[in-house]
Amino acid sequence: MIRLRGVSKSFGETVALQPTDLTLTPGQTTVLLGPSGCGKSTLLRLMIGLLEPTGGVIEFDGEPVTPANVMRVRRRIGYVIQDGGLFPHMTARENVTLMARFLRERSPADIERRVGELDQLVHLPAGALDRYPAQLSGGQRQRVGIMRALMLEPEILFLDEPMGALDPLIRYDLQEDLRTIFRTLNKTVVLVTHDMGEAGFFGDRLVLLNAGRIVQQGSLADLVERPADPFVTRFFQAQRLPTLNGATV
Repeated sequence: MIRLRGVSKSFGETVALQPTDLTLTPGQTTVLLGPSGCGKSTLLRLMIGLLEPTGGVIEFDGEPVTPANVMRVRRRIGYVIQDGGLFPHMTARENVTLMARFLRERSPADIERRVGELDQLVHLPAGALDRYPAQLSGGQRQRVGIMRALMLEPEILFLDEPMGALDPLIRYDLQEDLRTIFRTLNKTVVLVTHDMGEAGFFGDRLVLLNAGRIVQQGSLADLVERPADPFVTRFFQAQRLPTLNGATV
């Protein structure tokens, strides 16, 4: 569905992403992970069309993405960021339906039907859609952000560290619900995280980056059992779990 061929990105003298080849498999969840500054968010923003590559070609369904067609491509993509990225002066419902109302391609009745479907999917409490973002918890804002990303029934869903700002219990519940949503909708998903547990929980395929390049990609077992680079081993070792009386928790 999305294919990168030799795609690179520089900001002045700083190389954020070295020439990169990557193909997204339809229906799979691909997790981009690595330390801060490794290039994972840059890679995601290039695929969404928020950044223009310095070199290489990005293809969507076999068609090169260009400045002339990037807005049409982005309408086929859902995007979720930390804390939902909601407009504070709009209610949750207005945030969710903003693009549908702006595009005027759906009737008000169809928009409300879709909102009802998504509300059931993300498990918001009663009345939450009529509140403003400041009146919602962090987890509720993120669920509204997911609804907004899914409103136009996109073919691909991108999530940029969507649970990074949540406390552990809320994060756990949202992770469980998100995995159910991914499986229910059978979407192609790209998730950015630096958390190894989260990557293993969601990912059909993990793509580990360091210093602007892909170090290794494959299943969690591939990276753990057959590391392609000393950095892969070091990255996993740095994510060790705490212990209690010598036993792993």
